[in-house]
Amino acid sequence: MRWTFLTGSPAEAKTEGLAVAVFDDLDFHGLPASKALKAEAERLRFKGAAGEAFFAFNLAGTPSKHLLVVGLGKRDGFRPSCLRAVAALAVRRFRERFLSSAALAFPLGEDTPAVHWSAAEALVEGVLLANERFTRYKTDGSNRFEGLTAVQFFVPKKSGGLEEGGKLGQVLAEATLFARVLVTEPANVLTPERMAEEARKVAKEGGLAVKVLGPKECEKLGMGAYLAVAQGSAHEARFIHMSYRPKGAKFHLGLVGKGLTFDSGGLSLKPADGMGAMKSDMSGSAAVLGAMKAIAVLKPKVAVDAVMAMAENMPGGGAYRPGDVLRAMNGKTIEILNTDAEGRLTLADALTYIQKQKVDAVLDLATLTGACVVALGPDFSGAMGNDQPLLDEVLAAAKESGDEIWQLPLPPAYAKFIKSDVADVANSSRVRWGGALTAGLFLQNFVEEGTPWVHLDIAGPALRDDDGADAYKGEGSGVGVRTLVRFVLGKQG
Repeated sequence: MRWTFLTGSPAEAKTEGLAVAVFDDLDFHGLPASKALKAEAERLRFKGAAGEAFFAFNLAGTPSKHLLVVGLGKRDGFRPSCLRAVAALAVRRFRERFLSSAALAFPLGEDTPAVHWSAAEALVEGVLLANERFTRYKTDGSNRFEGLTAVQFFVPKKSGGLEEGGKLGQVLAEATLFARVLVTEPANVLTPERMAEEARKVAKEGGLAVKVLGPKECEKLGMGAYLAVAQGSAHEARFIHMSYRPKGAKFHLGLVGKGLTFDSGGLSLKPADGMGAMKSDMSGSAAVLGAMKAIAVLKPKVAVDAVMAMAENMPGGGAYRPGDVLRAMNGKTIEILNTDAEGRLTLADALTYIQKQKVDAVLDLATLTGACVVALGPDFSGAMGNDQPLLDEVLAAAKESGDEIWQLPLPPAYAKFIKSDVADVANSSRVRWGGALTAGLFLQNFVEEGTPWVHLDIAGPALRDDDGADAYKGEGSGVGVRTLVRFVLGKQG
């Protein structure tokens, strides 16, 4: 898609569609055909709330355009990042009408370079994220509409901040879309081997260092927990390690992404209903790889090492069993109570490995527990960790990125629920409640004292059950990519 920032009258734009926006005070002053639009809004009982929209015709431009009015919500709650969802909504509605070009005339906020930068970033992200659909397996040509090819953003005046912010928005959107495709791909296509190939491509294009370890190399390192999960599948494990080490970096971040390309539950087999969605159990690794793709383009002065422990959890003849005791890379032993609590086993060894890279802090992302979805619903991720300042930084980055993340506790008293009679720790809680928290407490066993660490459970939003703010039903959301990149950009000094 081509995008550009323009001044002048949006009604004169050479586009098929035009979107304008109003707050819930319904002040249409300054908009094309303001009196007619106000009357139409009253007729349709349009309140100007966020997420509301209506079309009006024969009111703007020659020839007339598909004129869309969208709501911005309360004026006093507006900030530039709100434009991401509004722009995405406009694109979605234009796509429904098979338009190929559109103009957007939305308020930006305060007239400062910083605000213009943030607004431009959000606008470009919104239109790019909403414009892409996953159609590669559709054979009916009528289902392969490519969406908008050109978007014009009309602003009161042009500034360098708009162009630079827009460029950053494009980088972040493209990285998020890359992650979305990985998540949406079926598991017969996106295998551990294929994920390793994708990582090699990203590394080659971006000038990153990468190495891929197979089962033999991982066994030499003592990754008994990770390898046990993979041993029931015909697809071998692939442990991916990527590095970005710029000169002059004063902060070194470790990223870990859960990489189950399919999770059947193993011998503790999942119910058939919903098992198809388990192709998305590698969403954490997709977010990490997408973030590394963006980091390679943006080149921040922050060192980043990223690991993805890719595997399939299948009930083959070599599958690990309930009752098994595994030895993790850090030497701790784990009693297996449920083979469907496998992601935390792969993360255990990945966390140990990343800390050996002498990182200053660790962030991990994982579609770890259904309990987190029960607690927070399908739109929110849960955040846990051992360092409140680090958690605060991650939450701040998420707020500006559009990712909805809510902090959850890590109560030490709940460690009793994963106590084992025969090993150092059990991989599953002995009680039903607090599953997201006990999973976090399990992971904490593999974080060394003094290492700041944050765990993000992204099980809810990773794969959309319905349309999200800027992602479509049945597709991966790319959750976490923009939060990770924003966090890295904020650690430059």
